Amino acid sequence: MKKQTILIILIISVVGILISVPLFTYAQSNNAQSKQYDVFVVLWRGITDAEKGFMDYLSQRNIGANFIIRDCGKDVTRVPGIMKEIRDTKPDLVYIFGTTLTTKIAGTITDGNPDQFITDIPIIFNIVADPIGASLVPNLVTSGRNLTGVSHMVPVPAQVRAMKSVAEFTRLGVIFNPQEKNSVLCVKALEDAADSHNFQVIRSPIPLDENRKPIEDINPDIVKIFVSEGVDLVYLPSDSFIISHSKYLVNIINESGIPTFSATEGPILNADALMGLVSRYYNVGQFAGYKAEQILVSRKHPKNIPIETLKRFSFIINMKTARKMGFYPPIAILKFAEVITG
Repeated sequence: MKKQTILIILIISVVGILISVPLFTYAQSNNAQSKQYDVFVVLWRGITDAEKGFMDYLSQRNIGANFIIRDCGKDVTRVPGIMKEIRDTKPDLVYIFGTTLTTKIAGTITDGNPDQFITDIPIIFNIVADPIGASLVPNLVTSGRNLTGVSHMVPVPAQVRAMKSVAEFTRLGVIFNPQEKNSVLCVKALEDAADSHNFQVIRSPIPLDENRKPIEDINPDIVKIFVSEGVDLVYLPSDSFIISHSKYLVNIINESGIPTFSATEGPILNADALMGLVSRYYNVGQFAGYKAEQILVSRKHPKNIPIETLKRFSFIINMKTARKMGFYPPIAILKFAEVITG
């Protein structure tokens, strides 16, 4: 079989181009239903496309929703006050962004004390990379408790295959926040895949301060170490800290001439990372909205709603970065990829 044919089959197996979706609007449509639902939305770093997709879905389905939005601003010390407000308002549903907030508010399968966590109100989590690894659920069929959710993470084996299809590498650099559990789990998954795919993982964790928080003033040496280690490709995990600082980090990596592969769309669209196999946040948010509809309208218990990911992913290439670095993906990939031109 010709090499190009093998490559095309590989890309088809890991890449799906998502259908374009409507722009976000806060306006609610005319509700065909008389019921109005209170939906408490807990954010980690402001409204993302995931929340836009979530709220748009409920609006488009004529599900009357009163959104109570609270933003932690990447500060976990705000969580107790938000939890008190949830208990006081008793909403019909709680939506939570990310692994950190979900574990802080809902607890884990081994620690779900109702005096410490919200257990009596249905919860939907979103943008959680590894719900099982984070001990939020025992399996993806049922949480066994009053929550369900959606994962945005493309399986690591599929990401590795995608990386291998566009770039030959033997040393993969990974920069991550060691305090973000989903990032640590992702690094472990990459290391598990390394032997069978003939590469080595070079870690570069973000330093922590005396309070075990990542240091915001990032030393550029944390990225430049990849040059001295002979890294061929740098991987950016689904990590809120890395995403928030991606412009600074990716700029240094790009200047070093090392291509980047991102697990999320933000660094590619907003910080000129080169490429990535991702689940679009907006579409993941709409999927979470579908699960909210099952809870609010169909009256399903969250434990009876499976935890899922999207079935199709987007391979995104930032062509502006590709031209600047002189890195051009194979023609076969461009036939399936979503190309960002500037």
